[in-house]
Amino acid sequence: MKCNVGQTEQKLRVLAGIAIVGVGAYFNLKGLAALGLIPIVTGMLRYCPANHAIGYNGCAVHPHHKVKSAVL
Repeated sequence: MKCNVGQTEQKLRVLAGIAIVGVGAYFNLKGLAALGLIPIVTGMLRYCPANHAIGYNGCAVHPHHKVKSAVL
């Protein structure tokens, strides 16, 4: 599985998943709490099958971003 979830998206997914699990646990909605595990897992793995299906890749390096090499 190649990375298709960027770092910012990863953090947002994990935070959203934690919030969904928290709301599900607070209101005793086990289905909602279980559903919250999906964004947590996809964020931690940095791979999302839905992103792959639509052809989105948040990890792709854009050609206009230049990588500076460090000289010590």
